[in-house]
Amino acid sequence: MLNHARAASLLGTLILALAAAWPAQASETRFAVYGDMPYMATLPDGRTDKQVLEQDIAPRLAGMAEVDFVIHLGDLGRPKDACNDTWLHAQKRLWEHGFKKPAFYTPGDNDWTDCDRASVKPRQSELARLDAVRRVFFSTPHNFDPAWHYSRQHGQPENASWTIGEVHFTTLHIVSTNNGREQVYLDDPRQALSLADARDAANLLWLERAFQEAISPEIEALVIATQHDFFEPLKHGSSQLEWCLSNPSFAPICQQFLQGTKMLGKPVLMMHGDTDAYCLDQPFTTEGVENFWRLNAPGDFKPIDLSIISVYVANKSHPFSATSLLAGGPVPDECVYESVKP
Repeated sequence: MLNHARAASLLGTLILALAAAWPAQASETRFAVYGDMPYMATLPDGRTDKQVLEQDIAPRLAGMAEVDFVIHLGDLGRPKDACNDTWLHAQKRLWEHGFKKPAFYTPGDNDWTDCDRASVKPRQSELARLDAVRRVFFSTPHNFDPAWHYSRQHGQPENASWTIGEVHFTTLHIVSTNNGREQVYLDDPRQALSLADARDAANLLWLERAFQEAISPEIEALVIATQHDFFEPLKHGSSQLEWCLSNPSFAPICQQFLQGTKMLGKPVLMMHGDTDAYCLDQPFTTEGVENFWRLNAPGDFKPIDLSIISVYVANKSHPFSATSLLAGGPVPDECVYESVKP
């Protein structure tokens, strides 16, 4: 008969052998995302979306230890509010002291390109407002976990990248108004066009870098965050892919989304705001690309909520899942646009 010490030794050896033989379990990465908010929209209970963010969303999210960080996809408010340093600092404080999570942000058109509209008092240079956005959010180092390997693009610091576990993340500064080419009212249009070209070139380089980083065997999925909706139909009946590839300003980067995803062969999620269709779908299936998903995030008056994104690459058919923080339940898998731009 084996004595107790001998039996314990054999049991320990057996456990170690089984652990070595058993395949490693994929980890799950969770984060929160929203955009186009707060717009000072009034809810049925009389509160604004700003109050809901502060009173409902912030305390609930702060208590979710399993959520690693938050991404805001641009448009920190309507232009009359967002074109103001005080408003920008208030949003930054909400992330730091309300959400109590590391926060990543990619600018939206309301935050700078729309600041020269007649409806904004006082009207301001959009290029000066872009400088202000960079000064408030990107002029000082972020105190993120060193294991995330956070980095910024030289000359365009709002473009960032970081890695958590098996997932690589990147932000791209792409906004409406053809990324700052249209409706330039107070700045030199030639300068604005030149800077838009430079941003596009920088974005293409940064996206290429992201795909190259994701080739690493340690990376199992790529998540891309930007503001502009590349897939909004030009008119009813246009396919998402046709819209993405038909706009001269955005066709090169849309093509890079398509080709890079094909090359990578791993799950890719692109997240954006800009429009009111709240959904998680796969817009490239007509091209035979089954590993590309896109999330049109909550905000833009509908709904007033955050999405909690789970990345679980072991689930090959659905590596990305999204649930609404306040409403609960999964995000719709069909994108329904209530307002389609002409």
